[in-house]
Amino acid sequence: MQDLETMVGASGPQLPVLTTDPDEMSEPLDPETVWMVDDYLANHPGGSERLIPLLHRVQGRLGYLSSPVQQLVADKLGMSAIEVYGVVSFYHFFTTVPRGRFQLKICMGTACFVRGGQRLETALEDALGISVGGVTDDRLFSLEQVRCIGACGLAPAVMVNDEVHGHLDATAVRKLVRRLKNIARKDAAAAGVEDADAS
Repeated sequence: MQDLETMVGASGPQLPVLTTDPDEMSEPLDPETVWMVDDYLANHPGGSERLIPLLHRVQGRLGYLSSPVQQLVADKLGMSAIEVYGVVSFYHFFTTVPRGRFQLKICMGTACFVRGGQRLETALEDALGISVGGVTDDRLFSLEQVRCIGACGLAPAVMVNDEVHGHLDATAVRKLVRRLKNIARKDAAAAGVEDADAS
């Protein structure tokens, strides 16, 4: 049996480092993100109980919780960065890894696997130009493999965010990707019109 000093090191337990990526450490915060945090806190008085709802809101906008964002939230709530990181790393629904606007989850449960889940994965990787675990450069798509989404009757299936798409083949997933890209283009065009109207 190891003694405590051997297990945690002579200098004591090591706290996790929020990032070691020099680019992320110097990543400037988007003013809109700062405004969103300030606005949420102004409209929801209280203390640290606002942490989880605030993290959900920020992740919903950004797709993930970077170290600078976690530090911002900690500063605004009067908490330490390690306290915020502890919550982010504890709950599975938070991520420190960028995800796409459209999070594609390929089901590899038994029914989906047997009915061609691997072919869907290959087709999605080809259509998106990324591998499982990757995110497109424009952060429009991320691709994950999951064990089961509970839609065995629709096998093989893929989830896009929280929506299940079933009875798919390679052709159908390529059409799905094209449809999602069209949605993103229309949203971007509408946002451009709204921005022009605001000025």
